[in-house]
This record gives sequence, structure tokens and C-alpha cells, in this order.
Amino acid sequence: MTHRKLCAAACAVALVACGSGPSESEFTAACMQEGQRGVNAALSREMGVHREPFCRCTAKEAKTVVSADGYRWMMLDMQGNRQEAATLQAKMTEAERMDVMKAAMTVLGKCTASR
Repeated sequence: MTHRKLCAAACAVALVACGSGPSESEFTAACMQEGQRGVNAALSREMGVHREPFCRCTAKEAKTVVSADGYRWMMLDMQGNRQEAATLQAKMTEAERMDVMKAAMTVLGKCTASR
């Protein structure tokens, strides 16, 4: 394989990886960060939710039930990147936004129940 072909193949792999959305570890980190703020911290304490296992579960489950854009939207929102999340959300159809919200509720219920 020539140097150009090898470089092109590496670039293609990188683009595919980027297009699949954030990794589960990035999502988990955003969830952990969000759980340390205000109402989320209080709710976690009150409900007895252990953040790390909850966030790992949420990252794994959400990755399987929402689109890459939906997964990224959720992560951006948890990170407090409201403007970027809103921009991404605006590009989605109403049906896609509803699917993400329904999936998020399902995932939250499942991961909270498994604590």
C-alpha cells in the first residue's frame, strides 16, 4: 500500500469514528460533572443514586437507543454547552427530538432502577 493510500485509509477511519458521536467515557464524564451541580446533586443524594455506576449505565444504554446526534446532544447538555446543544437540536426533526427525549426517560428509569 502506498503512503497516500495508507494516509487516506487512516483519515477514513478517523472520520467514521468521529461521525459515531462521543465515546461512552466522554458521556460518563459529562454525566459525572452534571451530577455535582445543584439540583442534580441533591436528587442523587435523595434518591440514593451512586453517580459513577449510574453514569456508566446511562452512557452504555443511551448509546444503544439514540442516534449519534441525540447522544451528542445529551452529552453537550450535561456539559453545560447549552448553545451548542440547542444548535444541534435545531437541526433535528421534531420526531428525532421526541425519540431522544423518550429514550432518555427510558434510560434514566432503567439506570436509576438498577442502582
